[in-house]
Amino acid sequence: MSVEAPPEVPVEKPAKNAKTGEYLFLGKHRTIFAICLIVAAAVHVLVLLFFGTYTLFKGSTPRMPFTSEGGVPAEDMGMEAPPEVAQETMEETAVESTPSPSDSPAADTDMVLAVSGMVSPSMSINTAPPVLAPSSATGAEKIVSKPAGRSPGKASSVNFFGVKGEGTNVYFVVDLSDSMVEQDKGGIEGYKNLKEKLGQMIQSLSPETNFNVAFYGDAVDLFMPSSVPATPENKQAAMKFLPRYMASTSQRGNLTRNYRPKISTLPSNGGTSRMDLGLAAAFEGRADTIFVLTDGKPVIQRAMNEKEREEYRKKAADSEISVADRQKYEKEVAEYRKKYEEYNEEMKKYRERYADKITEKARREAENRAKGKGKVIEGQGFVVDSVKIPGLPDAPKAPTTPPPPQAKAQGKAVAQPSLGNWQDDDILEYLKETIAKTYKKDGYELPSIHGVAFLAKPAEEKFLRSLASRNNGNFMRISAPIKGSSPNP
Repeated sequence: MSVEAPPEVPVEKPAKNAKTGEYLFLGKHRTIFAICLIVAAAVHVLVLLFFGTYTLFKGSTPRMPFTSEGGVPAEDMGMEAPPEVAQETMEETAVESTPSPSDSPAADTDMVLAVSGMVSPSMSINTAPPVLAPSSATGAEKIVSKPAGRSPGKASSVNFFGVKGEGTNVYFVVDLSDSMVEQDKGGIEGYKNLKEKLGQMIQSLSPETNFNVAFYGDAVDLFMPSSVPATPENKQAAMKFLPRYMASTSQRGNLTRNYRPKISTLPSNGGTSRMDLGLAAAFEGRADTIFVLTDGKPVIQRAMNEKEREEYRKKAADSEISVADRQKYEKEVAEYRKKYEEYNEEMKKYRERYADKITEKARREAENRAKGKGKVIEGQGFVVDSVKIPGLPDAPKAPTTPPPPQAKAQGKAVAQPSLGNWQDDDILEYLKETIAKTYKKDGYELPSIHGVAFLAKPAEEKFLRSLASRNNGNFMRISAPIKGSSPNP
């Protein structure tokens, strides 16, 4: 039996393009392959764009404050936030109405009168230290700078009124108390020459040298919150800063009071010459070279320490004003008010009778003041030369305010103790301890403190000499008013 082979199935050959001779099947698939490549490339581009945009958006999102594990801000936990790359911009100093941190807390008042409702008729009773309210910072203080820390820089040599020193972070600490512009020191014009010389020193600094200026009287005015490089821009800002100080007999002393110490200071109730605060500002700025110019030594009123304050509180709590003292005071106040009414009547008649002569005297004294005719007396300020007008008698004198009675405990008066001023050795010891705390713990070399005594008395000059010798510095004495570089026109 023969088996027939299955019929052959004809194989269809792909058709060819009549013109090109290429198979139509391969050409069709080539087009599909090209389309797939284009689609794949487009998808990759879209994916890259998506992830790139996400990364950029995430990087530009404002950084959240550094927090501790419990979500509490780092500053509240005493922790440091990771360092920022960008420099910090100094903000304007806000106008404050709180007492200076340099002053101790206000002691409890010793005037039991205030509690019992009896107050002196001409004054309010307040034992709190005076408020130091700074003015708003100048535009110069907005310049970018790093606070409290010495930056590496190039050392500059400075000839500070005869004292030579060299440093990479230089602070000029200058006295601006009233005694600096007394007539024997050249007055306002002499201080103007002083500022001119100081400006020349700043101009001579290398741009890589950091510097700052601290004017001190009963407070401290800083040129910048911390030292800044001596760039042309900062030098120009300093040239605008210096002329404002001791510019006239009416514009004297501190103007901004913009320094608030962060380090511990001597317990005080203020003072007229706070060199200690000027030096504290330089210590906080980690100055390696400090130049001090003054005609005296620090004058700092000592405040009670915690032990003394507690003893005073106990005595004051057991004290009282006797009935007899209270009645005596009330009688004196009544007499004082009667005398004051009589004084007001006398003054009224005096002004009416001598109105023309009083006006003439005031005009001539105003001219003297404008011309600087007078003298500056420490503690009194500028005292204008008096003018005598023929036929004008002295004005009536106001009556004296009666002193309030003192509270007594066991027959002894209880009042806040008068502690006087801090002694030189105490101040020098404080400065020594403060330097150790601010420099040694951070690994900085101790600073050099150079002193220049400007027509100072021997006893006051001794303090500055000791300050320089104890701090690797030099000392110089100026025995004549400072003269300008060129004669006045």
